[in-house]
Amino acid sequence: MGIRKQCLELEKNKPLARMGLHALLTGSINHITIVVRADDPLDWLKDDHALEKPASSPRMNHSLSIVTCSDAEQGMSFSIRSGLQHMLSETPSVDAVLIALADQPFITSEMIHALVQEWLMRPELDFVASSSYDEMEGGMVLTPPALLAKSMFPALLALVGDSGARKLFHSPAFKGYGLAVVDESALFDVDSPADFMIAQKRYSGL
Repeated sequence: MGIRKQCLELEKNKPLARMGLHALLTGSINHITIVVRADDPLDWLKDDHALEKPASSPRMNHSLSIVTCSDAEQGMSFSIRSGLQHMLSETPSVDAVLIALADQPFITSEMIHALVQEWLMRPELDFVASSSYDEMEGGMVLTPPALLAKSMFPALLALVGDSGARKLFHSPAFKGYGLAVVDESALFDVDSPADFMIAQKRYSGL
């Protein structure tokens, strides 16, 4: 878009990136790692009382860290690698990670919880991804938010350029499952100014 999407406000004091973050804060996640660019002033996190007082919700049982990725502009793989390497350095025994995008403001804690529960019931899976029907693709597509087990960590660390986790969902090397979302519009992501206008209207209920 040519500008920092995360600080665009759907309405006053409702930055785009913070909306998705709240879904993670209230979901079934033990630790949240936020990967940001080196020039991110983090103004979209200011005045967030949920971050300052995580105990305000009985489901907010998490810790949070912010990782700066100096190569983020070179592609998504660099951000994924930075985040995963940090998590593994902090907790080498981590069993799985959940990848969510900052430009998906309508994901919910229920979606996050469903992904986690599906994998806990089926630990033989390498990943559980959100799934929705795409008319352009002519079928179901797999997308973040997605939970990826440690069996996929080497492949995540080997991603290059702008490749993200989606590239791995179609690999025959991994066994995965697409969990259909109840409201497919919750997966809407903001990639352009026109998308942002749509997001604003949806948020305001227009």
